[in-house]
Amino acid sequence: MEFIHFIDKSASNNIKSEGIKTQNNYHGYGILIYPLVKIDFKAPNSDYILEEKSINSNLSVEERWEIIGALGLRQKNKKVYGAIFNLSSEFWPITVHIDLDSSISKKFAKEFNTLNSNLVIYDFEKNLFEVVDSFTDDNYVLETKFKVMSEIGLKSLLECFTKSGGGIWGALSIYCLITKNIEERTIKKIISF
Repeated sequence: MEFIHFIDKSASNNIKSEGIKTQNNYHGYGILIYPLVKIDFKAPNSDYILEEKSINSNLSVEERWEIIGALGLRQKNKKVYGAIFNLSSEFWPITVHIDLDSSISKKFAKEFNTLNSNLVIYDFEKNLFEVVDSFTDDNYVLETKFKVMSEIGLKSLLECFTKSGGGIWGALSIYCLITKNIEERTIKKIISF
């Protein structure tokens, strides 16, 4: 499985010789990465259905993730690049964050309970179903965190997310955090957006 990390022009020049270094960011310490798997965009409401259809039919996997993953760089008017790489076994386990909209959280919790607990661990003192059942409000976004032991575990978790109706956009998102540096020799390519 390939992953992408978004950077600006100066960082793209540096990683060719230095790789990607862990650092403090708004999600914690590490390197923020996105799995290069096709996950459809889901409009947050009916006003955005045409955009959803356009994105899902016209954009590559990399371009879809760039919309979400490079938002901070684009807001600063930076030219966006993406470094693409694989994770070797030394990077696992990784932390995976999924924001779950209330519209899919119960279904997701049910699907999650069918996963092999040796591959994916919900990182909270209660089980996911208990957490979801504790909400009294009808509309919420549940920020979940998982310890994923392997690529197989990540694929299972992503499948669980999409089977339950999850998508990107509308407060439904996924990102991963790794805590080891990525060496320059492991970066397959750098693409420009």
